[in-house]
Amino acid sequence: MAKKIAVAIHKGGVGKTTTAKNLAAALAQAGKTTLLVDLDEQANATKGLGVDPAQLAVTLNHLFMNPDLDPSTAVLTTLVDGLHLIAGHPDLSRTETGMALQRTDPTAPDPIVALKGLLAELDDRYDFIIMDTPPSLNYMTINALAAADELLIPAAASAYSADGLARTIEAYERAVGSYNPSLKLRGILVTRFKRTNASSAVFDGIGEAYHDLVIPQLIVESTAVDEAEQLNQPVVLYDPESPAAKGYKRVAEILIHG
Repeated sequence: MAKKIAVAIHKGGVGKTTTAKNLAAALAQAGKTTLLVDLDEQANATKGLGVDPAQLAVTLNHLFMNPDLDPSTAVLTTLVDGLHLIAGHPDLSRTETGMALQRTDPTAPDPIVALKGLLAELDDRYDFIIMDTPPSLNYMTINALAAADELLIPAAASAYSADGLARTIEAYERAVGSYNPSLKLRGILVTRFKRTNASSAVFDGIGEAYHDLVIPQLIVESTAVDEAEQLNQPVVLYDPESPAAKGYKRVAEILIHG
């Protein structure tokens, strides 16, 4: 049975998709069969693995729209051995609107458990399933929280992280109190850390506010990450000796053994 981890925070620009993609790739490199599920309409995790969602016959959106489809028809191999992908697509935005309308109909199935049902059919094929979510607490993110065993929150060591962290933890608490009581908060991963006083101050503030929830590994800001993104590769593949790649590989080990 796969360990299912949602990577989510109610804030953009924190390296959330970079984190989801690189943790999934690092887990695969560590010998764990891994599936990355892209729930973001921007499909950046998909594109970041060299896949064009416009060219695909089946994406995650098709699975949401047609429950009779076999979820395995949407599974793609990637350039990382052992890492598979279910691609995102811009049409997820329309599906999101449909879910909001469906939730108002008491006779319709609850749309927030749609992803959980899809992944149940793939559960025994993987060691890990990593879910990349939109930078907001919408129905796609809620689907991820409903399907996940654990929540990992990436928080940039930069200004304005505190509000996104607080709102995401509130969403986690609602999930536990309502639709997924077994969901665990795996921790807060500090990303985009720079060796500056400002970055250190944010890091210290997160540590003071959340104590033991902070994962004991920083992700250091690295030009290698930007270079890898330009080439549609995970940095753990593009430059495995870069500080960011080493950080992600260490976090993958924590997830495996923790």
